[in-house]
Amino acid sequence: MKFRTYTMEDALEQIIDYRGKTPKKSDSGIPTLSAKSVKNNHIDYSLCYYISPDEYDRFMVRGFPKVGDVLLTTEAPMGMVARLDRDDVGIAQRLLTLRGKQDILDNEYLLYFLQSSIGQSLLKARETGTTVTGIKQAEFRKIQIDIPEIHIQKKIGGILRILDQKIEINNKINENLAA
Repeated sequence: MKFRTYTMEDALEQIIDYRGKTPKKSDSGIPTLSAKSVKNNHIDYSLCYYISPDEYDRFMVRGFPKVGDVLLTTEAPMGMVARLDRDDVGIAQRLLTLRGKQDILDNEYLLYFLQSSIGQSLLKARETGTTVTGIKQAEFRKIQIDIPEIHIQKKIGGILRILDQKIEINNKINENLAA
């Protein structure tokens, strides 16, 4: 299998970062995700907050997330990833929204790569801080990733997604049996 080495900056079409910006919260409206909403391979919408549609239009000037984008927590905790399953969300601090370049980096492959021990090690190698560690966007952009051809990435991502779905079904069966 042939790999090409890219920096994240060169492999990604978009890196959306709302670090340092916090939208005005509302009782209802558009769900807005923060680092605490993102678990490995899962978004917990019960942990999001809301912003008004007007605040969304005012706040989301750095880019809009799309279904399939990869969310990466940059601190507290660093390195949690999930695949975005809807468009109508806001993205708040401590989250990067990542979108691979077409025909170079498949988002699903990126998701599983960042979850892998290699991906996690590359993130940790560039983290800074003492009490709360994290990764700056500038450092994330420099991470080098070895990427196989796009059709191989799609096969790998598809297989891993199927395995994740089977694990989720088995966990639900176990919960039902325990109940």
